[in-house]
Amino acid sequence: MKSKIISLEDSIKIIKNSSVVAVGGFIGSGHAEAITAEIEKSFLKYGTPNDLTLIYAAGQGDSKDKGLNHFGHKGLVSKIIGGHWALCPKLQKLAIDNEAQAYNIPQGIISHMYRDIAAGKPGTISKVGLQTFVDQRLGGGKLNESTTEDIVKVINIDDKEYL
Repeated sequence: MKSKIISLEDSIKIIKNSSVVAVGGFIGSGHAEAITAEIEKSFLKYGTPNDLTLIYAAGQGDSKDKGLNHFGHKGLVSKIIGGHWALCPKLQKLAIDNEAQAYNIPQGIISHMYRDIAAGKPGTISKVGLQTFVDQRLGGGKLNESTTEDIVKVINIDDKEYL
């Protein structure tokens, strides 16, 4: 049986331009630092991968250069869907400067999304976020002007609203 273990360099080659990358971890724990550092290194050296959509639930990094900050380069990511932005000032700058679409979605909802995707469900339904900035009618979690796509929508089931 062929081994499923591959080198760090080969793992980065799997990530194509315009891919969706989901990253796990919490602060400095459980984050795949070597992989995200290698993604950054490849982008800075070769310009690939690029135009990534980055999804993460909890903040990851050291508020400087580690963790999610490896993705903080114009062109490396074009869309960021995050649950906690405090530890990633380089991603914050991309959002503030309108250099990437940016969303803030509750980190618990993103964690449930991961679970629902793994279960093959068509989406995540929750009351969390109703009547807050996450509610589609109040911005849908969009953080800047370049973010125009609605990724959150209000639905009605048995006369009750959900996102």
